[in-house]
Amino acid sequence: MNIYFTTMAAGGMLVLLGIFLTWNLARVVEKFRTGKKRLSWLVLLGGLLTAMGFIPAVAMADSSVIVWAVILGPVLISYALSESGLVRANLEMLLQVGVVIASLVLQSGDYIAIAESFSAVSIILLINAVAFYIHTPPGISRTSKAAAWLFAIFVLLNAWGRGNPYVLSIYILSMFLWISALVRLHFIARDRFYRNAQEDL
Repeated sequence: MNIYFTTMAAGGMLVLLGIFLTWNLARVVEKFRTGKKRLSWLVLLGGLLTAMGFIPAVAMADSSVIVWAVILGPVLISYALSESGLVRANLEMLLQVGVVIASLVLQSGDYIAIAESFSAVSIILLINAVAFYIHTPPGISRTSKAAAWLFAIFVLLNAWGRGNPYVLSIYILSMFLWISALVRLHFIARDRFYRNAQEDL
């Protein structure tokens, strides 16, 4: 059990890093593409609420307040992404969300299970924001799609047999793939937008 909580805590830190990178990327994109400067803050707020479900000490607290806070996370993220016009829902994303929701069948359905499931939905949305962003290069998009599917599979398998080290390794791998895609996309976005800004001068 100690290995489980240690791994989940490490994964939680990676989730926070991914949320911050996604927020920063959304902030840069909306500055140059959409002109809407508040949507990225909704992504950040939704992401931070989501992260509560991946911090063991918080997730284990049997509280309806935490559940509702975590549920609000994907709502804010979905709204921000849809309003930006840069990311649209698609069948692949819906299938991944379906896998996460299906994991509830394998759990007790208590507050903790519900909070973890909604947190997982938020992460799926954030990963797919990279995978299906209209300007994401194909290679980075494939990496993000792989991360999203690995994460969805982790949620399902973890609900079936919590604490399995092989299952936990899938979680960590998915987070590393997501973050690597975000870092690569940051460099591309910075160079592209800087070049466009120079051309407009």
